[in-house]
Amino acid sequence: MEVSVQEAAAHARRLGYQVIAAEQLRATRCLLVLAAPAGQPFGVMVQRRSLINAADVQDFAEMLFLRRLHRGLLIAVDGGFSNEARRAAQELRYTSMTLTTELPPANGLAQASLNPITNIG
Repeated sequence: MEVSVQEAAAHARRLGYQVIAAEQLRATRCLLVLAAPAGQPFGVMVQRRSLINAADVQDFAEMLFLRRLHRGLLIAVDGGFSNEARRAAQELRYTSMTLTTELPPANGLAQASLNPITNIG
């Protein structure tokens, strides 16, 4: 199945986010830069795969670094995260990454107390 950047951006808007940028990276992967009301921009990579691995985490971390974003959400659609992916997220030094299966509402993002090993979905 495909992940549509248009659908992902529309979903983010419905949840209260401002969509700053949206890019289709592959048929199964898209990248959004979002901002919650009165919040700093952050990256969101939506990926449809049964198992997200450490290479996916590293890819996203590099994207965040290049875009100078200090935190991000890696969302697994119809899948989950390998133990190696979780370890890779914990070991990141220059960004905070949260692994999840869904995008939380914008008003609940600050309350989620995001950190690299939190799975909020």
